[in-house]
Amino acid sequence: MKCNKIFRILSIAVVLSLLLVAIPATPALAARVIELDPEEGKIGDTITITGSGFTASTDTNERHVDIYFAKDEADTYDDIDDEVNTYEFLRSPLIGYVDDDDEGEFETTFKVPAELNDGTDDEDVEPGTYYVYVTIYNTYRIKAYAEFTVLAGGEITIDPDEGTVGTEVEISGTDFGDEEDIFIEYDGEDIDIETGDDETDRNGDFEDTIIIIPESIAGNHTITVFGEDSGAEVEATFTVEPEITVSPTSGTPETTVTVSGTGFGNRSDFVIDLDRTEVATGTTDRYGSFDTTFNVPALTSDTYDLEVWDEDDNSDEVEFTIAAITVNLNPATGHVGTEVTVSGAGYTAGGTVTIEYDATEIATATVKSDGTFSTTFTVPISQYGAHDVTVSGDTTEEFTFTMESQAPPIPRPLLPQMGVKAEQPVHFDWESVTDNSLPVTYSLQIATRYDFAALSIVLEKTGLTESEYTITEAEKLSSVSKEESYYWRIKAIDGASNESEWTGAGEFYTGVAFAMPDWTMYALFGIGGLVLFIVGIWVGRRTAYYSC
Repeated sequence: MKCNKIFRILSIAVVLSLLLVAIPATPALAARVIELDPEEGKIGDTITITGSGFTASTDTNERHVDIYFAKDEADTYDDIDDEVNTYEFLRSPLIGYVDDDDEGEFETTFKVPAELNDGTDDEDVEPGTYYVYVTIYNTYRIKAYAEFTVLAGGEITIDPDEGTVGTEVEISGTDFGDEEDIFIEYDGEDIDIETGDDETDRNGDFEDTIIIIPESIAGNHTITVFGEDSGAEVEATFTVEPEITVSPTSGTPETTVTVSGTGFGNRSDFVIDLDRTEVATGTTDRYGSFDTTFNVPALTSDTYDLEVWDEDDNSDEVEFTIAAITVNLNPATGHVGTEVTVSGAGYTAGGTVTIEYDATEIATATVKSDGTFSTTFTVPISQYGAHDVTVSGDTTEEFTFTMESQAPPIPRPLLPQMGVKAEQPVHFDWESVTDNSLPVTYSLQIATRYDFAALSIVLEKTGLTESEYTITEAEKLSSVSKEESYYWRIKAIDGASNESEWTGAGEFYTGVAFAMPDWTMYALFGIGGLVLFIVGIWVGRRTAYYSC
């Protein structure tokens, strides 16, 4: 028994010795390894992949591997289309030949895809972690893998990179996704693209994209451009500077001035100084903006610095002009219809100036930003002599316009001619009169006496606009003989109420009309009727005779 036990022990020892001899003689299987260069990049970047430890190709058997770019995480010996369902197939490179320097190795390149469309699930590639898997050609068992980080793509430039609220900023970008929509945020809030590209071209570029800087506090702010398909997210910094606007920019003491500010501190106390004299205080809102007013203090006419500064040391200043009020009236004399210009300076910008002529409004003007105004009015029909022109605005100024007093020419009579008989209704005619102060009107008098004594005037017409007049049926003159003549005269009155002298007295008569007593007229009517009756009987008898 002891011999058998010893024999078993020796047998085991021999077997173990043979195994120890055999193990070193068996070739070791090298681990399959892949490497990526670089290990991160943007969509569209070219990546180099190298592999080693694979079964080499031979002259009779070329061997390839399949490469996949995937979202799903898996391990060696897992399967594509099993543990990995969201992927893009890339390519199938050749493995190096036996006895060559690259035996069992491969090297190739691929571009980071924008979409994963070859698996059971489709997905856009976005910034984050992805995996590169290698399988033997036409098989699905994963032999090796490596992690790859997809970076957000794109680069942008902005111009300018600093300015005030309301600044137009031009944005250009490169290396985004091809033909993808872009959208922009300002401090994390969507902002409109005013003009320019709102999508990339086929190279992933865009340009001339304009945004307008919204209300925001002084300092740095982030502009972010997003690529909708690529997931690119690129930032740039814009620095907001404080700014004030003043309306009006000039005025007289006590003028009300509005000051608006943007780009100051968040809810920051501010002070407004004019010529280093505090004229107003306030607090900005959460966007660094404010609106306030002050009345111009009593300072001499000059240009002063108006400055706003807040407790965060943000400030801006503009010039403000205090001007003396001046008004001009040109010309100050003239006739009806004269064009008169009223101009002034030193008024509150944006204000209204009213011009009155004899207390009646005749023109208005809006004051320009520099405190000046100018307007023109046409002198209306008004009497010769002095008239009041009042200019009202920040102050009230009064002027005198003097209307001309030159009488118009005396009209020249034409019809009826001197001493002739005038047919009824009598027509009067005279030469027209011209004058600077239009319109010219005429007065006509007809009398029975040469001296036109008041009781002798039988007809008087005033305000005639034409240089002729025919009396109406109601105004018809009584018939008179040549020995009992009528007399007529005319004069001209211009738009300034200036009157010419009367013309000399023109003489005419209308003749004596034949008058028949009423009983005679009735008798004639009776005789005529009797004659018509007799003629009727005679005609009737003649007709009866012929009918027989």
